[in-house]
Amino acid sequence: MSHTLEIIPTQRPMRIGLIAKSALLGSLLCTDAYAELHPNTPPGGNFALENWNITIPVDSTGGVTGKPLTIYPAKLSGPNGYSNRPYFYTEADGAMTMWAPLNGATTGGSAHPRSELREMIDPSTNAVNWDSFGTAILDAQLKVMQVPQKDGTVIVGQVHGHGSAPLVLVYYKYDFATQTGKVFTKLQGTPVQGPPYWHYTILSGVKLGQTFTYQIKVSRNGSDPAVVAVSANNGTPATMVMDSSWDTETFYFKAGSYLHTYGDSSTDGALVKFYRLATSHPADGLYITTNAALPNAKANTPYSTQLSFRGGMGGGTWSLVSGHPPAGLTLNRDGSITGTPATSAISSQPNDFMVRVTDANGATYSKKFSIIVGS
Repeated sequence: MSHTLEIIPTQRPMRIGLIAKSALLGSLLCTDAYAELHPNTPPGGNFALENWNITIPVDSTGGVTGKPLTIYPAKLSGPNGYSNRPYFYTEADGAMTMWAPLNGATTGGSAHPRSELREMIDPSTNAVNWDSFGTAILDAQLKVMQVPQKDGTVIVGQVHGHGSAPLVLVYYKYDFATQTGKVFTKLQGTPVQGPPYWHYTILSGVKLGQTFTYQIKVSRNGSDPAVVAVSANNGTPATMVMDSSWDTETFYFKAGSYLHTYGDSSTDGALVKFYRLATSHPADGLYITTNAALPNAKANTPYSTQLSFRGGMGGGTWSLVSGHPPAGLTLNRDGSITGTPATSAISSQPNDFMVRVTDANGATYSKKFSIIVGS
């Protein structure tokens, strides 16, 4: 695996870190797990979209010359939520699928089409966002299925400033000559678009249609400067100590299929499929303590296990964020997982799903769990 760094040296660079460790690429590649995603439901039936809106590259008439549609949480979330094939829909494998063609409708802020989710801390307004004085985490598992012929590039994740340049961009870039791709990130030095910024390759050898994960984390330890860290497949993160000019800014996450180019084609573009997507905004030490691998289950045999957490304020309420427990099992609000696994849930592969605990003040922490159901 290669790690590359590009520095635009117009200003004295801030402290930047990417520690390269020798490791076989195969040890970092993400394997496909069996995810309980329902194919016959809109994305809101498999993913908690109560705090997201989506912008798709089509206008209110179904054309591409007008203002792109933005669908807000009330209409987007839940098992009866919004779907608009081919731009935003559930694929046959249950993936939340986003398509952006080169000729798609675009926002006033960019000439590049997108089918992209935008985090909303308050589902009623875009004005409420988070700052760099706490902790914010975005976890995603995805596949890039198609990229533009022109540049082979799609942006699949962001930390965007509210009124400033993106702090973080996560790209997938495909090389048509070698028929493989890489995941790299751009870390923005100051809120003003332009230098200084840094490019890191965080994962190499990723083919089209191959599963990978990424995590973006912004955190601060006491009175120290905030740090942003971006990793792929649990590998070594690219990190940047944030300049103090970011301290007055607020942020939100974005995830989807956002082009780095545009054109006239309706069939050339980027298709991205998400299998996990979850945010965390913990406070007061909120943390899920249960091991990710839960006790194995047996089909047609009653099952019960309890999830646990520490920290937070005023107790916690549990909910699903991405996917579902194996068929026949239910996550309850108290963190218990109970029920009788169905025969259809039998698999030698782990069944992955993500849950969230929310405390009385609205702080959240999300974590992936897995259960293997035997016969």
